[in-house]
Amino acid sequence: MNRTAADQLVEALAAEGVKYVFGIPGDENLHFMEALRTNGDIEFVLCRHEQGAGFMAAAYGRLTGKLAVAMTTLGAGATNLTTAMAHAHLAAIPMLALTGQKAVRDNKQGQYQLVDVVTMMRPISKFTAQIPSGAMLGALVRQAMMSALGGRQGPAHLELPEDVAQEEQLGPMVPCHHGTAPVPSPASVRAAAELLYSARRPLIMVGGGTRANRPEVAAAVRALIDKTQIPFVATMMGKGVADERGPLYVGTSILPGDYTNCAIQSADVILNVGHDVLEKPTFHMRVDDKRTVIHLNPFPAQGDTVYFPQHQVVGDMAAALEGLAEALEPNPSWDHAPILRAAVAMRNSIERHAADASAPAKPGYIVRQLREFMEDTDILSLDNGIHMLWATRGYGAYEPNTMLIDHALGSMGISLPAAIAAKLVHPERKVVVITGDGGFMMNSQELETAVRLGLDLIVVVFNDNALGMIRAKQMASGLGDFGVGFQNPDLVGYAESFGARGHRLDDPSQFRTLLDDAAAAGGVHVVDVPIDARQNMALMQEMQSIDCVQFNGD
Repeated sequence: MNRTAADQLVEALAAEGVKYVFGIPGDENLHFMEALRTNGDIEFVLCRHEQGAGFMAAAYGRLTGKLAVAMTTLGAGATNLTTAMAHAHLAAIPMLALTGQKAVRDNKQGQYQLVDVVTMMRPISKFTAQIPSGAMLGALVRQAMMSALGGRQGPAHLELPEDVAQEEQLGPMVPCHHGTAPVPSPASVRAAAELLYSARRPLIMVGGGTRANRPEVAAAVRALIDKTQIPFVATMMGKGVADERGPLYVGTSILPGDYTNCAIQSADVILNVGHDVLEKPTFHMRVDDKRTVIHLNPFPAQGDTVYFPQHQVVGDMAAALEGLAEALEPNPSWDHAPILRAAVAMRNSIERHAADASAPAKPGYIVRQLREFMEDTDILSLDNGIHMLWATRGYGAYEPNTMLIDHALGSMGISLPAAIAAKLVHPERKVVVITGDGGFMMNSQELETAVRLGLDLIVVVFNDNALGMIRAKQMASGLGDFGVGFQNPDLVGYAESFGARGHRLDDPSQFRTLLDDAAAAGGVHVVDVPIDARQNMALMQEMQSIDCVQFNGD
């Protein structure tokens, strides 16, 4: 059998180090699937929905910094993938989407299933193209890979028509060579050091851009904090880059009303390390607030009405941080007391919420038990919803990439697919999902995928029969409780119908025992946790009532 374009594509993916293709095949992918089968170097993971496949590929890209592939057929298969593509695009995660298409030279099906997928993908990808011929495949694959992995990373897309996949007239396959970010100018580093040294209340914010899979970046963040003893806050997507166990950790910047916001308000110079517009803004700058913000990132700031840093250090992050640590000495005149008082208040709040083991389960207690169950490098995968507020607030992350969060697109249904990818990348670690019942049911069919792959996963479902975040915001805004309630299936029986183990937590004090037993037994476990939803409103009210003035006194 002669070598085809589909064979060349699979060879190119394997040469780039692709280990997994996540997806659902269709008629138009048959020759690509055969090339995968005969090549044997890449594992195909059959998923139950294209969105789940895309989320798995994105999580693999985030955890490894390498390329994963999500594959779908044309039409509805491609449109189902767009949410995951948008997530990877906003969150700067490398992945490659491969979609099939009808024969471009001999289409006998009219307009059936025809969607202009390339145009549809353009706003949510760094590169998109149809492969028009076998001769062009090599060049387009290289462009897609270089785009996905280079610069500010993100998703790329290629459409492979079924007749092109069978072509034997092939062009050369040029290997990819990836460069590194330039070293920042010494002058910009010195200026940043001078701004921090002359500050009265400096603060470091560790943002989502620091989660890059380069150990030297996290090491440089930690070295800077250790040397200067400047307090720090983490954004949701920056959690774990700096160790959150020490007294210098103020908290996670979540909502404008929390204690971390008081620390941010107290600071007069903020070193914003790894900030990217990918995340929901963690604080809003004002022209008249007399606060200096330093943007340290491989890429210049994209200024807008709430983020317009006065100074920028642009270039390789590890080199920038190492240079800053060398140039900056602690200043005895720094006054960290107001910021550290806010940190103590945050810890006290977390402890109060974590102490109540009564039924129905309190979210703060469940999060604390999970933190004690997990080792430093174990991975917690979060969905989007009110549970994410509890988890990012109360679960300290100690190592990079140990908390998977989408705070860029804010996708519900992401946590289980992301956890599946995490377990494939790190089979030696415990991987646990925290999800709301709303998000869980959006991609719960991937339980079958996890069971079929023989993975060990624990899925904790916060069950309040509602979209809890929206309900809490309705109440906090003085609006009616409307359009957010629903009824769930029996989650224990539902899990067991997929071949997983189901548990219902009637006594919260037994949660840790349940976790230990599930980990010892192995396999996929779903824990139905009836949640005291009143706690959500109580937390909202606490955060709304915080008076930051109390932390500014001497």
